Amino acid sequence: MAHNSGNSMLAALAGIAIGLGVGVLMAPDEGKKTRKKIKRTFDETTEDIKSRLNELTDEVKAKTMQAKGSLEDNVEYLVTKSSYKADEVIDVLEKKLADLKQANAKLQK
Repeated sequence: MAHNSGNSMLAALAGIAIGLGVGVLMAPDEGKKTRKKIKRTFDETTEDIKSRLNELTDEVKAKTMQAKGSLEDNVEYLVTKSSYKADEVIDVLEKKLADLKQANAKLQK
């Protein structure tokens, strides 16, 4: 989802930049003023894109850390549960072994 919103944001910013650029070029100012406006618009748009990319990067980092924490919790839970199940299996096998030893002892007599 963050990927789609990032693409949409970049597309919107690019559209704004293009629109501003075309608007400035079509304005009835002399060349020097127009170039200054284009540069200022470009610089502002560049800073805005950098800012939004930094926000997006921070959001992705936060989500990654959150997912990592959740994954670690899930792994710990599964290890604990598996350990408990392993103990149950060992108990059942030990009981079966004891039963087999008794049956074998009876057959040996």
